[in-house]
Amino acid sequence: MEFQTPLVGTRAQNYKYFYGTGCASIISLLILLIITGYTAYTATHVGHLMTDMNEVILDINEILPDARDSLRIIKEMCQHENFTKTWGKIC
Repeated sequence: MEFQTPLVGTRAQNYKYFYGTGCASIISLLILLIITGYTAYTATHVGHLMTDMNEVILDINEILPDARDSLRIIKEMCQHENFTKTWGKIC
């Protein structure tokens, strides 16, 4: 009775299984590392985008009261317009 190495079949088949599973695990590890790296890159890009958007929103909040005041002034001009002044097509 011949003692065979673990797994199944002959020694050549055992090495095929061993190296096959080893290569498959290394390939799946590389795929996971690539996906993780891409996710980290995307997350930092989104972080920079959110910082820029926050800056834009702060600027809009600073400008918005001035725009409201300008619209109020235009409405007042249109209501109190006399025949000697014309403001163009804003009224």
